[in-house]
Amino acid sequence: MAKTIFISSFNPFILRNILIGDALKTLKEAADIRVVVLVPDYKVSFFKREIGSAAVIIEGVKARRLSRWDIFFRYLGGSLVDTPTIFVNKRVQLDRDGRYLRFFVSWVLMKLFSRILIFKKCVRWLDYLIINKDHYSEYFSRYQPQLVFATDVFNDNDVYLLAEARSQGIKTVGMIRSWDNFTTKGFFRIKPDYLLVHNEILEKEAVKYGDMADDSVIPVGIPQYDRYIGGPRTSRDVFFNKLGFDPGRKLILFSPFGGRFTDTDWQIMEILSRFIKERQIPPAQVLARFTPNDPVSLGNFIPDKIFYIDRPGRGFEDKSVRGQELTDADMNWLADCLYHCDVVVAGGASIGIDAAVFGKPTILVHFDGFEKKMYWQSVRRFLEYQHPRDIIKSGAMRSVKSIEELRRHLNNYLNQPELDGSVRKKMLHDQCYKLDGHSGKRIGDFLLSLLC
Repeated sequence: MAKTIFISSFNPFILRNILIGDALKTLKEAADIRVVVLVPDYKVSFFKREIGSAAVIIEGVKARRLSRWDIFFRYLGGSLVDTPTIFVNKRVQLDRDGRYLRFFVSWVLMKLFSRILIFKKCVRWLDYLIINKDHYSEYFSRYQPQLVFATDVFNDNDVYLLAEARSQGIKTVGMIRSWDNFTTKGFFRIKPDYLLVHNEILEKEAVKYGDMADDSVIPVGIPQYDRYIGGPRTSRDVFFNKLGFDPGRKLILFSPFGGRFTDTDWQIMEILSRFIKERQIPPAQVLARFTPNDPVSLGNFIPDKIFYIDRPGRGFEDKSVRGQELTDADMNWLADCLYHCDVVVAGGASIGIDAAVFGKPTILVHFDGFEKKMYWQSVRRFLEYQHPRDIIKSGAMRSVKSIEELRRHLNNYLNQPELDGSVRKKMLHDQCYKLDGHSGKRIGDFLLSLLC
């Protein structure tokens, strides 16, 4: 009889990180294994086209409105971990909504109660008692899974899935989908039996912030990077022809913050354009790759022949911008962009790790274009974020706080691409665990070991 595993995919990171790589492939190739992928109901047809097969069943799950208890326990979870990142985010929220009492309560929880392990255990216990445990009952009844893989333990849908599996005595595996999750989101509401993480840094954070036991946390690497290792890449001429660019000029890949974080991304594009037109940097072109799940305003910026605006991602009928998915073709295109660029200019640091896999330097923008914003509205606040702090200190990515610093570092990297190469290699060693192209297979093999 075939054994069944449930895999959740409610965040757009999951398809590109888990399902179109070797993790799912490994499960599909195993004998007598049935995979049921749980997705938002409006994405069923899309997932069937992308990954559906005889061994992979796609089931659509209707969104569920959060109860007051859900909101309450999510708030507690986000306040019972004390990190600089969480404090910054709550301080920014205070600046926006002026809810001083809410901020004060969060601060007390962070500074006092986050250090009391028994209090955190009691919160989780109460949460489990109260949480709805029948959101997936029809699927559990229909397929009777032997294992549940919750790919994003901070996602509300994954929380319900873990709670139901636990109530039925079914073994669970969770995963942290991004390197900033522990330091930005607090602790997860339902602990899985095992937790997969990208690297040994997150392994330590899982113990410290997530209260996981040492032997239940397994580093596996970053599966998205598997396709970066040894994969065939589009030729330079073909790639530049798609953009309408000159392959003889340098290529700057610009990755903006996105509208959730700032409204000055367009000003950075204007600054880059002026650098090129005024010959303040070597002859170059700019590929601006907008964040798939975060719209970017062009403001007063008018792209011309040296600028290409790339808006990746597949939208859906519900019009949710943050629900866009990246396909296999989208991920190959991203790999080509990183392979052919000469330097990355970015808001967030995550893409800088991707770039380093290809040996490319990254400059992080920590100023507000032509403006001087108040601190809690300024992108300067991101310098306090915990997860990229050591990377910036090491010089693996260069933080710039002015137009002049941006110009100087662009010239340095465009003229000396090997600059800071050794510290970038050290960063990759720390962040990627094993950069061998087999992270997805490690995930698949671990899941099979529990099933078999």
